[in-house]
Amino acid sequence: MAEPVGADRPGSVAVALRRTANPSGLSSTVALLRPPCVVLPNSLATHGPTPPLGLAYVAAALRDAGHEVQLIDAPGEGIHQSVEFESPVGTLEQIGLSPAEIVDRIDPGTTIIGITNMFVHEWPHIREIAERAKQRFPDAFVVLGGENATAFARWILEGCEAVDCCVLGEGEVTMVVLADLLAEGKPLVDLPGIAIRDSVSGDVFDAGLPVRLSKVELRGAPRPAWDLVPLETYWEHYPFFGVDRGRSMQVLGTRGCPYKCTFCSSPQMWTTKYVVREPDDVVDEIVSYVERYGVQNINFVDLTAATNRKWTLGLCDALEERAPGITWQLPVGTRIEAIDREVLERIYATGCRNITFAPESGSPRLLELMDKRVKLDHVMQAVVEGTDVGLRTTINILIGHPEERWSDLWHSATFMLRAAWAGCSDVAVMMFCPYPGSVDFTNMVESGRHKLDEAAYYVGLSRSSAHHRSWNDRFTSRQLRLLQLVFIASFYSTSMLRRPQRIWRFLKSQAVGDEDTYLQQMVRTKRRKLQAAPGDRPAAAHDPVRPEPAAARRT
Repeated sequence: MAEPVGADRPGSVAVALRRTANPSGLSSTVALLRPPCVVLPNSLATHGPTPPLGLAYVAAALRDAGHEVQLIDAPGEGIHQSVEFESPVGTLEQIGLSPAEIVDRIDPGTTIIGITNMFVHEWPHIREIAERAKQRFPDAFVVLGGENATAFARWILEGCEAVDCCVLGEGEVTMVVLADLLAEGKPLVDLPGIAIRDSVSGDVFDAGLPVRLSKVELRGAPRPAWDLVPLETYWEHYPFFGVDRGRSMQVLGTRGCPYKCTFCSSPQMWTTKYVVREPDDVVDEIVSYVERYGVQNINFVDLTAATNRKWTLGLCDALEERAPGITWQLPVGTRIEAIDREVLERIYATGCRNITFAPESGSPRLLELMDKRVKLDHVMQAVVEGTDVGLRTTINILIGHPEERWSDLWHSATFMLRAAWAGCSDVAVMMFCPYPGSVDFTNMVESGRHKLDEAAYYVGLSRSSAHHRSWNDRFTSRQLRLLQLVFIASFYSTSMLRRPQRIWRFLKSQAVGDEDTYLQQMVRTKRRKLQAAPGDRPAAAHDPVRPEPAAARRT
């Protein structure tokens, strides 16, 4: 049996594990699948597909271990395909290959079918993919991985016989060992990091999360297998997490988050272990993208990138030395404990142009209830100093949490307007919904307040629509939708009243087609949609209300 996942090993993680778990060198043929992207048409909270970073990491680890890998990226391979369908929360849009088309592309010799499942709203499509795949390949082993597969594993395995196993948490190493053991014909029952059905009773057995990869192992791990992903298609389609600053690539410089906010699923996916890569290793990766793909901008998609001050300054030093012409952004809501004026000056000097802070609320009472350990005065100071050094700053605000009161909303509105007056460039206002794996989700399910039916899968997408449900007894869904629009409008009105030159910059950006704020991006994207020819689906850009990638919505 393999040594404990996460033990210190030099060199390639996948190769080292392969030597331990599969000494015979037998390999599996693995098809890694990404489901189509599902969005709510014409919603402020809609963003288009972006390259599948997690799946590219898993593909690289498997290939490095000697397994044959096929990656079928439904959104990337069918990015111009768009089909509307009816759901319990109204009309939704499916972008990419259909489940039938995905299964048709699977190599006939495949022995393992791995499907990435990041969000609960993907589950109905993934269920169909798994059932079709099992029907066509009855002897193939079907495994799910990703954030929702981790949080939702028991429900998945109890409700869908076509899924044989769920990989939990950080998945590259577990997936390699799983592929090795299946190639050898060995059982998986003792493998940490999976949830699987008992072959006799049918009961679901959860082996728990694997031990997280160490800093040393991350340096030895293979980089994402981007050669298996249609990157050019994404670049043509405007796939930016941050604002459009040229050809962009996603990079993960750190993994995990050391905090335990009640609305966030990160602790269940990553634990609270926060692991940073060596700054020079991160910059090695960036330089390779510049040289290979002509990348001009880097979007760091870490859950919280700037938590370690020493690491952030080390990254700046490495960027200054080896990638002086690159721009970069922190579009995910980062923490501010390690942010001071020196850090802000250094990140700007080395190319950072946009940074997002995640206070989530302006109410100290609510922050304490959410276990959101943030100092609001520190956030405000970071906004002031960040604006002063030239950064475009964004703050994230969450409204409608079950424990929120009208007084808390007032505190959030006041804080938000103070930030706008202080120079903050953008605001991201999102209505609360329970994420599987979070403390809030668990409490709601156990209390009976949240029923896991077909409609429950789409609650996250229904935000900003007439189908949104309020999870707070004090506010109706209509009131929350109105408050969201009022918050956004009042923020930008205050920002432009305080700095009238922003009006000119906004008008200029629309005229010449560039952008450096999310407001500019939102309007530009809406204009492109209106100008598109009938039947054409224009490029869907970044989520203008909550400008962050999916997994990063849980900061």
